[in-house]
Amino acid sequence: MKPYLLSLTTASLGVYLLLSGPYLWAGLPQKPPVLTPPPSKSLPAARDTLLEVGGHRLHFRIWRGKTPIILFESGGGDDLSVWKGILAPIYRATGATLVTYDRAGFGTSEIDSSQLTIHQQILSLKTGLSKLGLDRKCLIVAHSLGGIFATAFAARYPSQVKGAVFLDATQAVFWTPSQLNGFLTQYAAVQPQTRKTAPGRYWMYATMPQLVAEMHQTVFPRTIPAVAIMADQPFYPTADETTRWRQAQQQFVAAAPNRKLLVAKGSGHYVMLDRPDLAVKTISTLYQEIKAKDNMPKKINN
Repeated sequence: MKPYLLSLTTASLGVYLLLSGPYLWAGLPQKPPVLTPPPSKSLPAARDTLLEVGGHRLHFRIWRGKTPIILFESGGGDDLSVWKGILAPIYRATGATLVTYDRAGFGTSEIDSSQLTIHQQILSLKTGLSKLGLDRKCLIVAHSLGGIFATAFAARYPSQVKGAVFLDATQAVFWTPSQLNGFLTQYAAVQPQTRKTAPGRYWMYATMPQLVAEMHQTVFPRTIPAVAIMADQPFYPTADETTRWRQAQQQFVAAAPNRKLLVAKGSGHYVMLDRPDLAVKTISTLYQEIKAKDNMPKKINN
C-alpha cells in the first residue's frame, strides 16, 4: 500500500531482521546482476488499451513477448506505473510478455461500485485477459494488497498460474479484527474527501470489511511455487504490527515445500523501488524455472 493508506511516518529505518534456518537473507549486491539475454534486447513498444469488462473498462498496458506471460498486481492505492522501473530488465532477462493493469478506480480504469468484491475484480481481470488473447499460463508478481488479488486469481485459476512472486505482499492472517478496526478508525475522517478526488481509494476504504472477509476465505494453492520477498525495514507504526506482518510472511512460506522466503536487506515496503536488483533476479529466476519445467519431456504411461 502507499504511505497514505497505512501510516509509515514512525517506521524505523535501519532495523534489520535476523532470520535463520530455512529463511534466506538477500544482502546488498556488490555489483548489479548480469542478466541474460544481453542488454541489447530493448523493451518493445507498449500497447495501451481500455477494455470493456462488464459495466466498466479496465486499462491495460502490455509489452508483447513470449509465454508464459508475467502479470503484475499493484498494491492498494497504486496504479500500473509503480512497475515501470523493473519492466525493461525483466524483459531483457526473460523475453516474456509483460502485462500491467490498473484495478478498478485507479489510474485510468473506470469503476463500477457494484462490482468491487475480490471475486468480481478477478473475473473482470480474466475477461480483459481473454479479450487481449492473453488468457494463458502466467507468472504473477504482486506487491502489498495486490497479494490478495494474486492469491484469489491463483485460487480460481490454478492451472493457469505457474508461479508467483510476492513483494512484501499482504497475507490474510495479518488482518485480524483489531487490525481492521484500527484501519477503519484511522481513515473514517478522510474517506468522504476521497469520493470525488480518488474514487478508487474511497471504495477501497468503504469495502475493506468485505475484502478482509473474502481474503480469509481464499487460500493460495499449495501446488504453485512461490517466492515471498519481505522488506527488512518495517513500515507499520507499531512493533506488534511489524511482528505480525513478518510472522504472516513466514507462515505463508512454511505452508508448502515449494515456497521460499527472501529478506530484502536495505529495503522498505516498495521492494521493486528499493531493491530492483533483487526483484528482477527473483522474478527472472522463477520464470526460467517455470519455462524449464514446461519444456521437460512428459512422462508416458505404458
